[in-house]
Amino acid sequence: MSFSEMYCKATQQEPEQGELTGTCSMCGKHTNTGFKKKFSGNFTSAEYISTGEVLCPECKIVSNNSNNLRRTMFILTENEFITFKKKEAKEQVFNLPNKPFYIYLTKTWQKIGWIMMNQVPNTGNTGVINFLIDYNIVRCTLNELKEYCDFIHELRQLKIPKTVLETGQLEMHYYKKIVAEYTREKARNIQKKLYELAGDPVYDLALYIEE
Repeated sequence: MSFSEMYCKATQQEPEQGELTGTCSMCGKHTNTGFKKKFSGNFTSAEYISTGEVLCPECKIVSNNSNNLRRTMFILTENEFITFKKKEAKEQVFNLPNKPFYIYLTKTWQKIGWIMMNQVPNTGNTGVINFLIDYNIVRCTLNELKEYCDFIHELRQLKIPKTVLETGQLEMHYYKKIVAEYTREKARNIQKKLYELAGDPVYDLALYIEE
């Protein structure tokens, strides 16, 4: 089920039927009940849509709700459209539904990332999960993500700033703090791991959801 079809079903919106025939520029499906492709003047995501000629009825509804979709995080199933705040993101991520769903996260609260949702369907909460974060797709298992979250949590307990964890540049006074808490060998291993993880998309996702 496409993102727009699932959205209409979950939010119980009955799409109006148009009169145009063609390929939907958002979901790519053929329709005989489409509408003229029309976007507002501040639409900045043209490169993320297909070359279709029309909007299908379901994608027209989603397009009309663009401002709401880009200003929240959400999980979508056939039955529910669940919105949540950043502080709730980790709990939501590790309690995903075991049925078809889409998940969207944002760091900007402005980008029209939902327009790429059809690229990230999920069939359940096992195996590789497809996350969309603004315009960036991140694919990983929940076990991988949890491993990184636990690693970050351990270092945050030592009051090591997120900026240090993001760059991978462990300054000497933070290095000494790890040595004092554990051992010099573990501190060296952590230093090496931080350097290797800098810029890794799954690690970046863990950094974002870990408070």
